[in-house]
Order: sequence, then structure tokens, then C-alpha cells
Amino acid sequence: MPRAIEVGFPIVEINRLAEPERNSFKPIYQMHKWFARRASCVFRAILLGALKPAYREDGTPVDLMEEFYKDHGQDPDTKDKVVLDPFMGGGTTVVEARRLGCKVVGIDLNPVAWFIVKTEVEPVEINDLKSAFERLAAKPVAWNEGKPLRETLLDLYKTEVLPGLDADVIYTFWVKHAICTDPTCKKEVPLFKDYFVAAKTISVKYHRDAQCPDCKKTFDWEVDVASLIAEPLMMVDSSRGSAGEGRPTALWTYAPEPPKSKGEDSLVTLSCPHCLKNVRVQIPRAKKKERKKVQLSVLLCPSCEAVWQYRGQVPEGEVACPACEHSYDPKKGNLPDKGYFQCHCGNKDKIIESIRLLPQDRRLPVRPYALQAYLPPPQEKPDNKQHVLFDAPSEEQAKAAPTGRVMTTDSLLLPGKGKFFKKWSASDQARLQRAEMLWEQNKASLPYPKSTVPVGEKTKSGLLSHHYNYWHEMFAPRQLLALSTLLQGIMAEQDEKLREMLLCAFSGTIELSNLYCRYMVKRNTVGSQTIQGVFARHDFQPKNTPAENNVWGIENIAMGTFWTRFWGLIEAEEYRNNSWDWKYKPNDGTREKAYADPLPRESAELKCQNSASVEASNVAAYVTDPPYVGNVNYSELADFFYVWLRLALKDSYAWFSPEYTPKMEEVVENRTRGKSREDFYKGLSAVFQRVHDQLPDDGLLIFTFHHTDQKGTVWEGLLQSLCDTGFEITAVYPVHSEAESSLHLMDKENISYDLIHVCRKRREDPTPRSWAGIRQEVRRRARAELSAIEADVTGISLCLSLM
Repeated sequence: MPRAIEVGFPIVEINRLAEPERNSFKPIYQMHKWFARRASCVFRAILLGALKPAYREDGTPVDLMEEFYKDHGQDPDTKDKVVLDPFMGGGTTVVEARRLGCKVVGIDLNPVAWFIVKTEVEPVEINDLKSAFERLAAKPVAWNEGKPLRETLLDLYKTEVLPGLDADVIYTFWVKHAICTDPTCKKEVPLFKDYFVAAKTISVKYHRDAQCPDCKKTFDWEVDVASLIAEPLMMVDSSRGSAGEGRPTALWTYAPEPPKSKGEDSLVTLSCPHCLKNVRVQIPRAKKKERKKVQLSVLLCPSCEAVWQYRGQVPEGEVACPACEHSYDPKKGNLPDKGYFQCHCGNKDKIIESIRLLPQDRRLPVRPYALQAYLPPPQEKPDNKQHVLFDAPSEEQAKAAPTGRVMTTDSLLLPGKGKFFKKWSASDQARLQRAEMLWEQNKASLPYPKSTVPVGEKTKSGLLSHHYNYWHEMFAPRQLLALSTLLQGIMAEQDEKLREMLLCAFSGTIELSNLYCRYMVKRNTVGSQTIQGVFARHDFQPKNTPAENNVWGIENIAMGTFWTRFWGLIEAEEYRNNSWDWKYKPNDGTREKAYADPLPRESAELKCQNSASVEASNVAAYVTDPPYVGNVNYSELADFFYVWLRLALKDSYAWFSPEYTPKMEEVVENRTRGKSREDFYKGLSAVFQRVHDQLPDDGLLIFTFHHTDQKGTVWEGLLQSLCDTGFEITAVYPVHSEAESSLHLMDKENISYDLIHVCRKRREDPTPRSWAGIRQEVRRRARAELSAIEADVTGISLCLSLM
């Protein structure tokens, strides 16, 4: 009897759901990074199509989109049906099949994948998890005189903003220095592409055409602080256009508008930007405040290393630093071409050549130059005015800075959300040196990975060639002190499930707490104004200007901290108990959550082993997303997490005992490790053969496959593997694949679609055909489906009997 997916698939509807989801996964799939995750809606639809019959008893076709939003806990077509994923990876098949009530077997050779899926599908009580978090936060730290762990880690990331006033550090910005390869120079050259620390267009509330009662001229009265820094004396405004979008010739001033209160004066003192006098202006309560966009850039001075702000569009050519008056072009750093640096002596060379001149155990020097900090937003009437409130300037001060924002030098002007950028100071350097000293004094008693980096395709180019010989060298000493102290605290948790959940949050934290992270300075898409982790690409890409995260993290302030990762676990548990899928409203095209199929309390059967040796019975469908030749070298990348995880898991699970993840049995093309493309096909065929041997005659093998191969040799090898193991393809459908924000797809012409392959055991020998002809037919029919997707019309079913 044919299954629903063999006669049709709602590709238009599923692609409409998959496109936004691939850029923002559901909470359970954000618990931990896994490489090349696919949209869960695609696999929910695949599973329903694999388990549902093509036709109802009355002969009408089964509507998969109607089934998509139903509860299936007691559905005889799905309940207790066995689904097996031989390459489970991040666990999408496992989670979605469990939601449908299936019995699931998930297999992966990689221990990190096994651990991730285990934490996804094993339920814990939310209150118990919160209690474990609080126990961890309060745990005394031996090297810090018994102070609580949370306080200890937060104290590592503080900065002095005024005498006696510290702020929390959000990010610390570092820069590597190449050493000039000219033997007569050998000076260190900071590897700045440009001197932008941050750039952002913000929205500001203001009163249009406020009038000065003295000179009678009008101006914009801004009631929000339009700033990314907190030092008024370090703010410079463009001579034209600094008032914001749509206000090219307007002048402006800032003064907070007090809340409306009966009996209070409705006049506010501010500085007129025209006559520079302090005046009292009536608050226009009857008139609604408007909003405008203001362009801000935070710049670094290459001479005095001051961090300052330019308001308005940064001009072409040079600007002058307000601290030292040094003139420079902020758009031109010391990197004239990709991979090259230029010294002030005139020598131009490749960065890698500077590294090669160093001893193998030395890396390029790296030093901090700026940071982003946080102070809580001011209350309406704070007791301490000096660090949060604007004070109207004297007329002398106003003449010196006519925008009306001048304050005394011991005051700050905080942006509304409390985040601001500042220069790296002597006190910051002293705190950092103390953290580095504490690491050297205590590292012998703390858990951290001491393994060398093995040679591989990704590790050789991205780590070893840059002299990162040990995994721990990817982290700054302060990061190692914080992370190893945190890991030690987690390992002391007595409850195994809770310990592993905390360990999942920790493992996610290291992805954004290492020297291979960067701050997205001017990117206006997903991830703008935030930190980007080591695996934004599927490799190890060294960063010239790495960003250091606050390891424990401040509540609701930055992504990737331990605090953020932990609360991501809470969201995942809430999703488990109240699962949902996106559903489009037919009237206006907006989305809403459709709640159905919460995850059962029972876990799945998970195995960490080679799928070519799996034993399974009564499997209704094998559904998977196999490796894509050499697109992702999973084991090489997963070692980054593995070397930390094994410190806590090696005594509990045999597959965490080896020093590294398994390499020899991995189904992959990796010529650096002696794994050819033929080896990939051989490994894939071994798994397909095992599936074929154990699959019932009416069972299905369904998998997605993605590759940028334009010559078709990869597809030819894939189809050959299916043919050799006794399968035939009955249907193929294109669906959205990797996130558009992935650096593998951005600014590239990489294929952003997967093909769903629906396969059955072959019933008769195939008619001989050329691979070129088969490939041409697949492409022709897939393009027809893609046209339907792009046109957003009803999809055509693509049924292929190619073998």
C-alpha cells in the first residue's frame, strides 16, 4: 500500500513554514549547537507522510497539512510505530517522531551528537532544574576564599566607570598583532580592518520644533539618550544631518522629560542649540512624541586608543579624535587585502607569513582595546544623580559643546538600556592581569582539556597552521579560569540528569566564550550588534579581532552566556510540555502557534555506535539526514565540545573515554585523514545495505540530501549507492535547507534547498540508464517543483521511478 509521501507532498506549505524556522529554531533545537540543522517542520511532514496511508478508506487522498496540526498521541497510524534514524545528528527526527507517539531508535557515531539528543529527549522537572542552577550559583569557590560561584565569575568581568562605581562587562574586544616580517623592523602591527568598534542606527523619541523662549528658534528636543557610549565629552556630531533621518538641517538638544505628575512644574530646563543658553521650555503634553532614526558609530583612535562616538554619517576621509585630536581615516586599517597586513614601515606581507616566523608554540600577540559594559537603566528619580542623569550645562559649557549634552567630567550619560562602549583602561588591564595570575596559580586543580589538536582538514588550516596546538589555547586565560571553575561546580552536582542538563548549558557556553568569536559591528541582518560563535561557519576560522563574552552573564543582556544558555534549557522544557508548530493565518498571512503533540515523558532509544552494525526490527520507516560527503567534517568540529564534555562524562559512558571523537568509522570525505570520496560512498552504502536488510517489504527509507556539486558527480555516487543496495527512488521533493544567516550561504550561490528522497526496496532489476540522463531528469523535475515554491502556488507531486 503506498504511503502519503509517495504520491504527494505539500512542498509549498512546508517550505513556507521552513523558511523562517531555519533562521530561528524552536527552543528544543536551540539547547545546543549542532551543525547543519534542518527545519523540524520538514521532518514532521516527512514522518507523517511516511506513516500515513496515501488514501483514506473512502478513497480520498490524505491531506498532510490537515494531519500536520492534529494531535497524534493516540493515532493508530503513528502510535508505537518504530522509526529509526541512523544518522541522528542534532536529533530532529528523534524529537519529531517522539511527538507523534512513535517508538524511536536514534543512532550516531559521534558522542557529542548522542549527548545533545539525550538532553533533548530526557525530561526533567523545571523546578528541579532551577534548584540545581541555584545550588551551582551558590557553590563556594575554593580559589576565591569560598565566595559563591556566581559572584566569583561575575567579578571577573567588571570595569570601573567612575571612582567607586563598577559596571558589568558584556564583551571585551581584542586585536591580534602581526610582527612585521621585515628583519630591520619587526614591529607589532594591530590587525584592524578598520577602526569601527560598533555602528548602529537607533530609534529616538523627540518633540519636533520645540521653541527657545529666548531666541525664538526651533529645534528637536530629544527625550531619549541617542548614544552608544556614556562619556559626553567623547561625543562628536556631524556638522549636517546629526539630528537624524528626515531632519537634515535641524539642530537638536537632549533633556529627559519627567513623568507627568499633578502639581509639578511642566517646564524643563535645557540648552538651546542656537543661542547656547539654558532655558525653561514648556513640555508639550498635548502633542504626541515622534520617533526618528539616528545613525551612530563608535570609533577607536589608533593613536591614543580612545573610544569615541560620531553621530551622523561618518564622512569619507579623515576625522579627528576628540581626545588627542589625531586625524585619521576610520575606514582604513592595517589590512590592505584579504589575508595581508601592512606595517607602518611600508612592508606588506601575508599574516600567515608572520605566524610562520614564530616558534611553533607561540601565536600572534593579542591584546584588548575596548569593551561594552552595562549599568542598570536609571529609575525615574534615582538617589544617585551623578552617574545616570543629565544636568543642564552652564552657558560656558554649552558654548564649548553647543548640542546641549555636556556634563561634568565625573558624570555619565547612559543610553536607555544601560549598555555602552568604553576604552580599555589601566584598571581594566590590572583586573585582567590578576585573572591571568589566578589562572596560573590554580589551573592544576581545575578541569580543562589538555589534549593536543589532531591533524584534520579543518584543524590543520584553521588551528594548527596558526599555532593553536592544544584545544585550551583557543581560550584566553580569564576564559579558562571562568570556564574550568564553572565546570568543576557542575561536576559536583549529585543528580545525574540535572548535572547533564547543566553540562549541556556549559557546552553551549564555550561555543561563544573563546578567541574564535567575533562581534558583528555593522551587520544589519540576523545577529547584528551581538557576538558570533566559533561555528558560524563549518570550520575553525581565526579571528583578527576576537570578542570575549562574559562567561556567567548578566540577566537578559547578552547571548551565549551560561545564564542565557541555562534559561534556554528552561524554554526547551516548557516547549516539551507544550509543543507547537507555526501556522499561517489565511486572512493576513501572519503566523501563530498551533499547539499539538507534546513530547512524551518517556525517552527514546539512543545508541552511540556505527549504524552499519545496528540491530533493529519492525521498523516502519528509516528517516534521516545523512552526511553530505565532505561538506561538514562532524568529528573534527565536535572535538571542540568533546574535549570539555569528556572531563565530566568519561567515567559514566564508554564512548566518552577516548581522547577524541571516532574518526576511522566516520562516513565522510576527508583526504587529510585519508578518507576519499570512494570511502564516503562505501560507508554510506554499508548503512544503506544494513537498512535494506532489516527494512520490511512495505517500509520506507527517506532521507534529505544537500550538496553544492554542480558537475553531478556527488549525485551520481549517491544514486549508485542506492542502486547497489537494492533501493529505488519513488519520489523526490525540494525543501529549504540551512539557515540563510549561515556564512556558508551568505554572499554565495550555494544551493539553499535539500532534496527529500523517498525510497523503497526495489522489486525488479532496473532498466540500464546513463547517470547523465538520470541527473538531467532529477534536475528538470526538481526545477518544476522549485518554480512552484517560488511562485507560492499549489505544488506538483514529483514521483520518480528512476531505478
